[in-house]
Amino acid sequence: MSDLLLCLDTSTPTARVAILDGAGGVRHAAEATAERHSSHVLPLCAEALRALSIAPADLAGIACGGGPGSFTGLRVGLSTVKGLALATGVPLHVVSSLQALALDILASRDGAVVTAVPCLDAGKGEVYVGGYVGDDAALVRETAPDCRIAAGALGDWLAALPAPPPAVAGNGAERHAVAGRLAVAGPSAVSVGRLALLQRRRGEVTNLATAVPIYGRPPDITVKKTPKQAP
Repeated sequence: MSDLLLCLDTSTPTARVAILDGAGGVRHAAEATAERHSSHVLPLCAEALRALSIAPADLAGIACGGGPGSFTGLRVGLSTVKGLALATGVPLHVVSSLQALALDILASRDGAVVTAVPCLDAGKGEVYVGGYVGDDAALVRETAPDCRIAAGALGDWLAALPAPPPAVAGNGAERHAVAGRLAVAGPSAVSVGRLALLQRRRGEVTNLATAVPIYGRPPDITVKKTPKQAP
């Protein structure tokens, strides 16, 4: 078995795939943007594996950004990695897509001390946000809990954050034209993998049977309840 991790994030319209080694080095990275991910996520994974001449069963782990984000994208991503993990017995690691984007933001700041604010589109005029600072042991440390808020309330939410000053990025910030937003592409599969490596070092593995996406809010479509029959 190799020390390589196959990493994936589909929480936004851009599906990102990477392969990292056990030290966090990037061995391959690719992405594709589409309205739906179902047609290209598996080909991206297959391309990454071919690039390094490795079979899925030889991986040391498979990592996936679990959300929050696009409902359809999250389902496609998690079903893909669960299928690969189930077929091969390779350990699965699911991490927060907001934390992965926070790590991308911190990496873009060249050591500047900021509060990373990942801002992902939640639809319906809302965004998913959280506040994070860098941490030597955990890579990112939460300073403001992840939440879903109206895009129009983001300014007040940012103003209430503790120091250091916020650095905002993500497709939610882009969609709602947040002032001062950074041009950071993410959540990246590379950051997903680096968070997963921490889980692996702690001996943590995601349970295949119970793993579900971090939706952030109830789905728009629910199953209609059947009325109770009169006795």
